[in-house]
Amino acid sequence: MSHEKWLKIGLSVTVIVIMSLIAALTISLNWSVLATCSILFVLMHPLVWLAWRCYWLWCQNIMQLTTYSQMLKEGEQNLHLKSSHHDNLLTELQNEIEGLAAVKSSQNTQSSSLSHLLGGMLDSWPVPVCLFDQQLKLTYRNNAMNEQLQQPMLIGSVATELGFTLEDGQLGHPKFSDNWQCQSINYSHHNEKHWLFSALDISQQLHKNQTTTQQNLIRVLGHELRNSLTPMTSMTDTLLSSDDFDEQRIRLVLTRIHQRSERLLSFVGQYSKLAQLPPPKLKWFNLSDVLAEASAMIDESICEIDFKGNEQCFGDVEQIAQVMINLLKNSQEACEQAITKVNFKAYYNQQEQVLELTDNGPGFANLSNVLTPFYTTKKHGSGIGLSLCAEIIRNHGGKLSVDNQDNGGAKITMCWPLIESNTDIRHA
Repeated sequence: MSHEKWLKIGLSVTVIVIMSLIAALTISLNWSVLATCSILFVLMHPLVWLAWRCYWLWCQNIMQLTTYSQMLKEGEQNLHLKSSHHDNLLTELQNEIEGLAAVKSSQNTQSSSLSHLLGGMLDSWPVPVCLFDQQLKLTYRNNAMNEQLQQPMLIGSVATELGFTLEDGQLGHPKFSDNWQCQSINYSHHNEKHWLFSALDISQQLHKNQTTTQQNLIRVLGHELRNSLTPMTSMTDTLLSSDDFDEQRIRLVLTRIHQRSERLLSFVGQYSKLAQLPPPKLKWFNLSDVLAEASAMIDESICEIDFKGNEQCFGDVEQIAQVMINLLKNSQEACEQAITKVNFKAYYNQQEQVLELTDNGPGFANLSNVLTPFYTTKKHGSGIGLSLCAEIIRNHGGKLSVDNQDNGGAKITMCWPLIESNTDIRHA
């Protein structure tokens, strides 16, 4: 039962009780029935009026507060509640509502100012932006959107009428296809879903990225060509400067040049076609043979290479050969000793191929950036070798990690899956 009904019942009971007490008093005084009825009739009117007046005062305050709160809810701001008497029991409630009204008015003012500010900013923003409500009707569009679509965009127009499509929860438009990056965000406001669509012109960024990719590709290919052609040139110069031609030595040099040339041409050809590392052609091969071929690409007179472990390796022979050449050249270029000592260890860890390289150089100066492409601390380095090695190992589904040894020198660990788990590991 509501408070209003309880008030009515209470006031009615009070009037009845008072009338009953008066009747009982007159009867006890031996008044006649006519006198009793007369006094009850006379007193009934002021009692009923007082009860109605109490009810009316209570209802008036409650109705005034209710009306005031409803008007505030509907957005009215230029309203003021009539001050009640300071003894009124509802004064505290009135003060609370007025306080809430002041806070809401301040928030509405701030929200209105912020809306005008955001609207002005978006109107001058070069990025096309538009907003749709839950029924996909247009509620806002900035000047850039009008200029791009070049058609009337009336507020309230349906998105499909403007050429927009909704697929997989994303808005799209054929005007923003090539060289545009579109983004649509849906959010809830007042329990209603809204859609914000924006489009960013990325043609300049795409052109810049394409140019950067081409430059990086040229640098990578140039780096790998120099790594192989420089020692080839050195070997041929040594032969040409010699007066005594040793047939066995000539055959060895030509064999190494031929082997490396074929693999280098294959590597460069695939790399230049795809502008990225080709998928590895996995097979078993002899790692010591590849290491011997790679060692011929450096100055072996000042480099000692020690290999231990399993000679049978599983991977792409051309890409792993490229890794070996880069690692050996890095160790030799970084070493400050008279003789560069490089130790290779190859072993299997369950179903993984693991290769470890350690040298007697100074180690890595910056471990956090050593695998970053084109980052180098060497005067004549290009910052490509190690990052390319890491990419080749990732291409095999593995990981290359770098570290420094406690006694000095670099440590590089490479591991990648052998083959399917049901394939037997081949030991040397």
